[in-house]
Amino acid sequence: MDQCGVQCIEADLMDRHSLHEPLDMVDVVYNLAFPTPGSGDYTKFNAVALNNLLEEANEHGAKVFVHLSCLDVYGFGGAIGPNSTPRPIDEYQKGKLAAEQFVTDFGTNHPDMKVRVVRSARAVGPRDKGITLPLLKMVEDGRVVLPPGSTNVISLSHPKDIAQSMLRAATYEGQWEEFLVKSFDASIESLSKKLSEATGKKADVKSSGLLSGKTLIRQYAADQIKAGRTIGEQAFWKKISYVPSYTMEKTVKEVSEWYRKEPWATKDLA
Repeated sequence: MDQCGVQCIEADLMDRHSLHEPLDMVDVVYNLAFPTPGSGDYTKFNAVALNNLLEEANEHGAKVFVHLSCLDVYGFGGAIGPNSTPRPIDEYQKGKLAAEQFVTDFGTNHPDMKVRVVRSARAVGPRDKGITLPLLKMVEDGRVVLPPGSTNVISLSHPKDIAQSMLRAATYEGQWEEFLVKSFDASIESLSKKLSEATGKKADVKSSGLLSGKTLIRQYAADQIKAGRTIGEQAFWKKISYVPSYTMEKTVKEVSEWYRKEPWATKDLA
């Protein structure tokens, strides 16, 4: 990031005082912070960390606050339509939905600062530890063991498309609404086969079982895969001029090129 001319400042969202410098003379705040599944107290995060960031952003005169959420707020359902209602199941999903509500309530009470919420499909790409790196590790070992439901087609997002959607959501002048975004739809089975081809490593692709062994994909990601959650192209994409830049093929190519430069990325996976 330093090489791109980005000024990096460390701060702790739980410590409001530490946010003074990072938010000085900032017009737009993009919030990507939230504990990962099973890793934190979501209620405390929303009440303290998220509140600190919102209060400081507003106090420093930020005009727009863009909050990154995810499709997990809909629970582990299937296709998501324009009228789908969020139905979170576990504490993580409930925490994500509560964070959205916290942000929108703040925007209602502080109309000088516009708030936007982006709900992204599951992210895949270089450094993704949930799906991409476990797949690379299994390809590397010559056997890809997939969790149940890996033939299901699901919506996936590349991080750069998520960034693009957040940038465009920040410039949207209409009434507040959730922005649902994705890059492409694919099954994890097809993704793993493409990764095997792109990396030049032959690997057997099998479903998990007594004979095939256990998958390296962790349980939460496996639940997302099994759910087969998809979204179609959204009508408001045109309003914010959002067009996904990444297909599965382009994503796989980027991942394989990155992996050749950093083959040690999978060393910590067991």
